Amino acid sequence: MSAIPEIPSEPVHPDTWPAHPPKKMLMGPLMVTVGSLLAFFTVVLMVVFLPINTFEPPPSTNWRAMSIEENNGRNIFLENGCIYCHSGFTRPQDVLASQYYVYARASEPGDYVGEGDSPNLFGTIRTGPDLSQSGGFHPDDWHYAHYFNARFTTPFSVMPSFKFLTKDQLLSLVSFTQARGDKLADLRTQHQNNLKALEFASGNVAANGENGDRSDGYPAASAVKNLMLIDRGYWFADNPLPVTAENLLRGRQVFEERCNGCHGSQGNGNGPAAFYLNPTPAAFDVADDQAHGSDTSPGAYYWRILRGVPGTGMENFGTRLSVDDIWKVVLFLKTIPNGGLTADLPTPDLYIPWEGYPGIFKWAGCFYPEEQQYKIGQLYDNAPVGIGDVPGIVGDGKVNPVYAVVLWEVNKNARPCGSKGYQQVALQDILADAQKRSDSYARQGEDQISFIPTSMIDLSQMPPQWLEQVWDKPNPYIEPAAGNR
Repeated sequence: MSAIPEIPSEPVHPDTWPAHPPKKMLMGPLMVTVGSLLAFFTVVLMVVFLPINTFEPPPSTNWRAMSIEENNGRNIFLENGCIYCHSGFTRPQDVLASQYYVYARASEPGDYVGEGDSPNLFGTIRTGPDLSQSGGFHPDDWHYAHYFNARFTTPFSVMPSFKFLTKDQLLSLVSFTQARGDKLADLRTQHQNNLKALEFASGNVAANGENGDRSDGYPAASAVKNLMLIDRGYWFADNPLPVTAENLLRGRQVFEERCNGCHGSQGNGNGPAAFYLNPTPAAFDVADDQAHGSDTSPGAYYWRILRGVPGTGMENFGTRLSVDDIWKVVLFLKTIPNGGLTADLPTPDLYIPWEGYPGIFKWAGCFYPEEQQYKIGQLYDNAPVGIGDVPGIVGDGKVNPVYAVVLWEVNKNARPCGSKGYQQVALQDILADAQKRSDSYARQGEDQISFIPTSMIDLSQMPPQWLEQVWDKPNPYIEPAAGNR
C-alpha cells in the first residue's frame, strides 16, 4: 500500500501582510454596566414614571372616595398579604365569560384614582377570586364567618384563618371588602342590609287571631318575602329530573362538598358557619316542611340555589354549579328528613314529594296570578348595568317590589290576600301604593330600617352590632356534640 503523499501547508496569510492586531474586549465592564443601567431606567421611565406622572384619567362614573375606615381596612389587607392571592382588577374577558357573581363589570382606569386607590392593588395571581367588584355580594355576617375560617363558608378554600384580628380590625377589613366596586358595591351592600332587616321584621308578623305561619291557610310573611325573590314561574315548579339513586347520589356529593359548612352535616342548619350567620341557614330535616312548605317546592329551591338569597348567608351558585347539578341537589334535599345524609346510599324511597297545601295555590292566584306576570311586567328588569347577579334588585331610586311587599306586611301586621280586612289586597295594589309615595319608602339604594316599626326589629341582630355576639366567642357548632364532620 503506497503512502499518502503529504500536501504542503499554505501560509495563513502572505508574509508581506502586517501582523494581526492583538484581540481585546469591545464591551468592557464599564460599558456593560452603563448600558444595563440605561436599559433598566428607560423601562422604568416608560412603564412607571411617565404613566404615574402624565396619565391622569378622570374618575369613572362608578368611582367614589374611600372612607377612613375603608382605608384602614386596606392597610390590614396589605399587612396580611392578601394581595398575593387576590387580584384587584377585572378584565373584559372575565366579564364575557359570564361569571357575573365575581366579575360583574370590567375595571376602568377611572376606578383607580384618589387616596387608597392609587397605587392600585392589582395583585399578581388569582389563587382566590378577584376582589375588585366583590362588595355587596355577601352580607357582613357572611364575611365574619369567612374571615374566621374560610372553610366554614367555602369548603374548597385555601385561605388562612384571620381569627387573630380584633373586632375593630375585622370591621375595617369587612368595610374595605364591601367597598370594592364603589357605587355599585354600595347599592348591593345596602340591598343586603335592607333585606336582612326585612327578614327579621317579617318573622314578627302575626295579626290577632293568626299563628303567623301556613297553618292560617296562607304563607308566613317571611315566606312571602322569599317567594318575591323567586321568578313567579318557579314558585310551584316540579323537578325535571327523575328520582333515581344516581341523581340522588350526585346531589349528596355536591351537598357535602358545597353546603355542609352552613347547613351542617345533618342538614339541620347548624353548620360551623351558622354561629356567625343571622338569620341562620335553612334546615332541611323537617319532613312536613319538605312536603308542604310555602317556599320549599323544587322550583323554589332551584331558584334559591341558582341566584342566592340576599340578606342571608345563602350565596349564588349559578356560576359554579351546572343546572343539572343544582336540580340533583334539589332532589337530594327532599331525602334528608328520611336519612339521606346518613344512609350508605340515598335511594328513591327516601324522597319526599312536595305537595304544598290547599291554601297556597288559592293564595298565589289572588296575590300574583301567573297571567298577571305579563301585565305587571318583569319585576326586576331595570337593574343597573354592571350590578352583577343579585336577585331582587332594581334601578337606584326605583320602587323595589320585595321592599314594598314586606314593608306593607310589617306596617299592617298582616299578610296580603290572607289576613282579615286584606283578603283582596294583591301585589299590584301594594306596588301602586308604593309608587304614589314621594319619600324613600321602598326605594332601591335607600335605608329601609326607618320604615320598620321598632317593635318589629331588634337592631342588635344587625351588623355591625351582631359581631359583638359572635367574635371571640365559643362556637358550639364545631364541637363534637354538634355532629358536624
